[in-house]
Amino acid sequence: MNKSPINIVILIIVLFFFSLFFFLAARSGGEIGSNLIITQTLSAPNISIVSQYTDTPIIPTSTSTAISTPLDTLTPSATATPEYFEVLIIGHSVMDQPLEVYRFGNGERAYMIIAGIHGGYEWNTVELAYELIDLLSKEPERVPQNKTLYILPNLNPDGYETDKGPDGRANANTVDINRNWDANWQANWYGKNCWSYRFITAGTGPESEPETQALRDFLIEMNIEAVISYHSAAGSIFSGGYPYDEVSINLANQLAKASSYKFPPNYGDCLYTGQFIDWASVQGIPSVDIELRNHVDTDYLINVSILEAFLKWESPTD
Repeated sequence: MNKSPINIVILIIVLFFFSLFFFLAARSGGEIGSNLIITQTLSAPNISIVSQYTDTPIIPTSTSTAISTPLDTLTPSATATPEYFEVLIIGHSVMDQPLEVYRFGNGERAYMIIAGIHGGYEWNTVELAYELIDLLSKEPERVPQNKTLYILPNLNPDGYETDKGPDGRANANTVDINRNWDANWQANWYGKNCWSYRFITAGTGPESEPETQALRDFLIEMNIEAVISYHSAAGSIFSGGYPYDEVSINLANQLAKASSYKFPPNYGDCLYTGQFIDWASVQGIPSVDIELRNHVDTDYLINVSILEAFLKWESPTD
């Protein structure tokens, strides 16, 4: 049966209005969705983005070039807050390499750790110092509020770069920096237990070397109150003083209790002249020489315990 023209027109009009209705509904739904997204965005927490660039000093990479152990590539990996951290250049070596000191804390009592006095021959002491720097960079709260800790990781960078063995013990002037201090200084020393693998001198006179002079001036200027000097490899602790310093002995005893290192040590028959810890003792600075167990390992865990005991230690004369 044929549909009348009127019915066809009506059908077309109905279809047109249905199409228009669905079109408007679709547009309304899109706007509702957009409005929901905007509402969620405005009500979300305000998260601030921290820039990757800061004014905080970045701890430089260790300058180690040895390839005998992965520790030679150790680099401190963290930055610390400005109130806890600072890098100081206190002088330069014979070959004009900077002598860097890392500062942690801002207390009135200043303590110091020194490593690398015998350069590449005792390179593991340098690596230990950088490990401790890395630890304190991540956990600066380890330093008590009344203390400031300075760490000099490498007093003999020239020897350190020369050789990771006997040829790296002296500085660039062939001087043993640990025989160059104005404390019972002598041009020559004796004893079959003294180090004698290479020709080495005590310098042209007491404190003749730029490395010695830089550390001397810093210790006095900063009023350092206690010192650890790291060496290897006797697995022992030596107290400063010639012949004896009771406060240095007290410090050595406390650090020995916190470690497996032996105290008192076996001194043998070596004549110890011009030593750094003896000079420090003369200045009224309690001091110890801590000898790692060998020339490879850093004894890290042992020395984390020593670090804790050192920072807690107070002179019995205070």
